[in-house]
Amino acid sequence: MDRKEGKKFLKKINFKNKISAAKEKFLEKLNVPDELAHNLTKITMIENKEILIEGYNNIVDYYDNYIKIQSKNIYIVLDGSNLNINEINDSELLISGNISNIGYLNR
Repeated sequence: MDRKEGKKFLKKINFKNKISAAKEKFLEKLNVPDELAHNLTKITMIENKEILIEGYNNIVDYYDNYIKIQSKNIYIVLDGSNLNINEINDSELLISGNISNIGYLNR
């Protein structure tokens, strides 16, 4: 028997897809919110006075009337007056002021 005859064919398994599917099932069972499970940006706004941005990456521009924030997949652009970053940490920004417009730009 030569080598070719004794060769066993193994079914190709895409382990990355298997792990991803298992991760999705696990997160679903734990009821983990999508924004946490997939590192998405969450924006919460109170009228036009305050905005909380969770899951940002970087502050690109910061002026009294304009703030541009980089997140994983988009840029968030705030226009207004008296814009101020009140609180900041590794993953959250709290901005106050008179917010007149929120825009999104693809990265």
